[in-house]
Amino acid sequence: MPSSNDPLLQGLPPILPNGEIKALILGSFPSVASLKAQQYYAHPQNHFWRVLEHCRIIQSAQADYAIRTAQVQAAGLAIWDLYKEVNRQGSGDDQIRNEVPNDIEALWQERGPFPVLLNGRRQREWKRHFGHLDAEPIPLPSTSPRPLHWNTRKSRTTALAEWFEALTQVRAVGLHI
Repeated sequence: MPSSNDPLLQGLPPILPNGEIKALILGSFPSVASLKAQQYYAHPQNHFWRVLEHCRIIQSAQADYAIRTAQVQAAGLAIWDLYKEVNRQGSGDDQIRNEVPNDIEALWQERGPFPVLLNGRRQREWKRHFGHLDAEPIPLPSTSPRPLHWNTRKSRTTALAEWFEALTQVRAVGLHI
């Protein structure tokens, strides 16, 4: 278990489109693999990039990271995390301690309003840190390999449908292709 004496891990900077933000996809904090690679959702078992491919946001989950992020930006999507710093051992969100939120409020004031898609249904954390913002976050299934909804065809289909519906609502699906 992490202690308050452990050094704070530093998160990643946001991926932001040049123009309008059609939606902000908000995770919790990068995994160990993501921090090492300095890339969002870098763990090979994370479903994030495959979900975006399924939803026609990116052309291939196997493409180079720079190509994938450029396609996300072209679709008007932003990617960031709730926390910029945490104490944590391993990659589990249940191990996060002493979290410091990212300055999502500044992004909201500068480029908002925009829909917020919570990767992992993190409503409680959203409300605790950003409940004062005039946003109605859309809770979505976590793309982490840990949740069971990726283990069966039926539950995977349901999770993909939720992501597809949310991205359709924010007019991002297939816009860059």
